[in-house]
Amino acid sequence: MRHFMKKCEEFTLCGGSGDAGGLFTHGYPDNYAIYHIIVKGRVNMGRPFEVDCVTLDADKNKFVDVKDYLYSHRIYTSDKPYHMYGFNALEPEQDWDGKLVKESFDGDNKSWLICFDGKPVINGITVKPMDYSKLENKHYDVQLNDAIVGVFTKL
Repeated sequence: MRHFMKKCEEFTLCGGSGDAGGLFTHGYPDNYAIYHIIVKGRVNMGRPFEVDCVTLDADKNKFVDVKDYLYSHRIYTSDKPYHMYGFNALEPEQDWDGKLVKESFDGDNKSWLICFDGKPVINGITVKPMDYSKLENKHYDVQLNDAIVGVFTKL
């Protein structure tokens, strides 16, 4: 399994990729992930000794709100090779709203756009994975080209 972290101006991105049969753990205070984005494979995430888990599946639910797990230890298992990201607040008490971009939209100066996969064209600029930008109060023309792009707004 391979992990990475990228501290940005107002948030941190983490990510990982690995093979089928992988098992890894993360937990508070090291893991502030409040959203998971999976671009390849499938990963199950849950708390130790609990039956319920969340399935992150690139074919079904690429974007998952995991705020309920913020102050918990987490166990991740994969049954397929995977590549996933986590969106993390800089401090655990910070709250963010997040969603995947489906079409063109109007931005605001409290939000950030992040590309997780593919090469979308946004306002005429080709964006690549891990590119991010603070939005402005203007219209954003989006050609997704099957990319995965999120918008996150600090509340």
